Amino acid sequence: LSLSVSLSLSPFAVEEAAGKLKAKADFSAAMGTAQTFARSGDRRTSDGDPIRDYGVGHVFSLRNNALCGISLPAWIALLWRYGDWIELSRYWFRFLFITFMAVINGILGLLDWIFFGAAIVRAKLHPSPVFILGHPRTGTTLMHNLLSMDTDQFFFCTTFQAGFPSAFALLHRISWLFSGFVDPQRPMDNMVLNLSLPMEEELATNMLSGGLSQYMSIFLPRAFKPIFRHFTNYEEPSTAQAFRGWRQSFMFLLKKLSYVNDGGSAKRRVLLKSPVHTGRVRLLLQLFPNAQFIYLHRDPYRVYQSASNMANKAFPYMYLHTPDNIDIQEFILTQYEDLHALYVRDRKLIPKGNLIEMAFSELTEDPQKAVERIYKHFRWGNLAKMSSKVAAYQAANQGFKKNNFDGLSSEEKKMVRRRWAAAFKEFGYE
Repeated sequence: LSLSVSLSLSPFAVEEAAGKLKAKADFSAAMGTAQTFARSGDRRTSDGDPIRDYGVGHVFSLRNNALCGISLPAWIALLWRYGDWIELSRYWFRFLFITFMAVINGILGLLDWIFFGAAIVRAKLHPSPVFILGHPRTGTTLMHNLLSMDTDQFFFCTTFQAGFPSAFALLHRISWLFSGFVDPQRPMDNMVLNLSLPMEEELATNMLSGGLSQYMSIFLPRAFKPIFRHFTNYEEPSTAQAFRGWRQSFMFLLKKLSYVNDGGSAKRRVLLKSPVHTGRVRLLLQLFPNAQFIYLHRDPYRVYQSASNMANKAFPYMYLHTPDNIDIQEFILTQYEDLHALYVRDRKLIPKGNLIEMAFSELTEDPQKAVERIYKHFRWGNLAKMSSKVAAYQAANQGFKKNNFDGLSSEEKKMVRRRWAAAFKEFGYE
């Protein structure tokens, strides 16, 4: 009964049963059947580039899994679409854990919809959301944390809301009960992690849509190129239905965030940060023509080192199959290429004055000055109050130490320089 009612009523179950059957048919040609998940042990690509080693541990960990908040209808839809890619022989415990959580989330999500659904649908959105863009590991989290302190002008998706999107209207007052699902620090760096901090809302959209997001690449890396790469901006005709599902889930999430965090009043703007949006400028402008954008860039060599570290330390908590080392490396390299090319192609579509670009070094060397430049550029008010908050944030985090990485080998530098040549040239990292 819970499943049938949820499928017919809840917006987080994006497609009806017939839609799921069509989606299965649409994706079947690309997916095929994953017969084996053995690691090749190759040390070189076909082009002669070196291949890094990436970890695949934490198989029985219950922490830091960005699918633990998925509802049962959405989990069933995800399994219907991508079940052939899941390695049950190795990840059976994780599969059972997510399924158990999905049942609970389904019940809570149904109650959430019954009590708050009508109010969420009526919620209004400010016409000028703010999107923080940039490849992963370019300072987008720091920028998100800083700007989120301006609660007079903005609201944002919290870690709890991103992690449990189906039921956070019902549960947000007792979110502390779920703190055991995350570590006190992010696995890939030393930044504090708790359920009240800002988080990437695409994690929530991925769950609400039943996996119709490029973020599924983190869980099923071998399927990145055949399937999930095309969910970066949904421009290919074959992704039309997936785009409708993503858009419905994304817009519902924003309305729900507005209702819970701003009373649905549209008085404050939503502050959003998901790196995949870097490749969606055209799409986002179709949804929000008056949106404002902050784009961050960083030395590509450092981005590659930091992204590799994240893949090694954070991704294993979420795998649903065993990736080969080349799968992870190609995900990092290709995602960067795609996001950069799409951003450079489409940034000219942003209305004059609605975009500011900033280097990672500018942000980290003097956050207060960087934030002041942003506020003056967009002519946002509240600058004096915000400057004092940023100064307090800097003082509180004086002891923070960024990751130190071993230097790239000469061969790795050549590979990154060749693959990301456009970014080196575009932003002056020659």
